[in-house]
Amino acid sequence: MDLLTDAIATLDQRGVLTPLADLIRQVYRRAAERHEPALGDDAMSFGTTVWRNLTNLGASEFAGRPGMDARIEDNSLEILAAGYILRLYSLQGGTDANVESIRWEGSEARLGGAVENSANGQLALDDDEQFPHAFASLVPRKRHIRVAHAGDIDTGEAVAYVGLPRDNRSGGSPWFEVALWFGTPARVTSGLDERASEGTQPRHDELPIPGVELQLRRVARTVGAPMSG
Repeated sequence: MDLLTDAIATLDQRGVLTPLADLIRQVYRRAAERHEPALGDDAMSFGTTVWRNLTNLGASEFAGRPGMDARIEDNSLEILAAGYILRLYSLQGGTDANVESIRWEGSEARLGGAVENSANGQLALDDDEQFPHAFASLVPRKRHIRVAHAGDIDTGEAVAYVGLPRDNRSGGSPWFEVALWFGTPARVTSGLDERASEGTQPRHDELPIPGVELQLRRVARTVGAPMSG
């Protein structure tokens, strides 16, 4: 079993994926319903609403669930379960966004996961001589998982990918493996197979919160459809 498939199966068994997919869809749908260009709303305000709603509602949704921990790190939602660390990343450009265009710089937490996944001799024990399977139940190999999501500003339809982030500061893909999780992207990314499934402007998820209160990589197949928890 490849590492991404293994991670997806484990997170599904722990009850992470189904409620997270439901939450992402719900947040995009409601943000689109509330979007009012006539009142001054634009793509930035839409993205900020989605980001803050996912962060706050996700922390509340997953708080206290058995076998997992949810917290807000670097102003974004982080879910810990079965040794995996899952973080959200909002793609720019709606459902036409290219999941291969990601750069992980911009926040230490986001970049740190990609760097750790890419390190040789990391704590995740990717070296076969370190008997990684003996530790897999405690520290999975390439334990950092990213969900990259986007949505249509008019319809609220959401699309999301799940993958293993790779340090691409020197070039190449931002992923070791990545797969379409759910939704219908407007863009078909070259080299990315669907796993059948149910610039320079500042990113909205890198803004301060107002004080007012694959080089040759394994290409994924398709992820099962947000899976039953």
